[in-house]
Amino acid sequence: MATVFERVRDVVVAQLKVQPEEVTLEANLVDDLRADSLDIVDLTIAIEEAFADDAEIEIRDEDAENIHTVQDIVTFLNEHGLS
Repeated sequence: MATVFERVRDVVVAQLKVQPEEVTLEANLVDDLRADSLDIVDLTIAIEEAFADDAEIEIRDEDAENIHTVQDIVTFLNEHGLS
């Protein structure tokens, strides 16, 4: 079974149209992966949908404001019971 990071990476690759090797834990969504504000909104929705079968995840606006890197996404999901 894929790890949380691998699943997040797959969603980021699909949403941001980047190469898988660009998506590291340290990758900044805006600076490294060239996401704009609309991309971030679409990405949060895609993350919620991708993990919907595992847990009821809602990334509120307040939470999204603190998500800057791929690690931030993984940490958020870990804090909400996904590992």
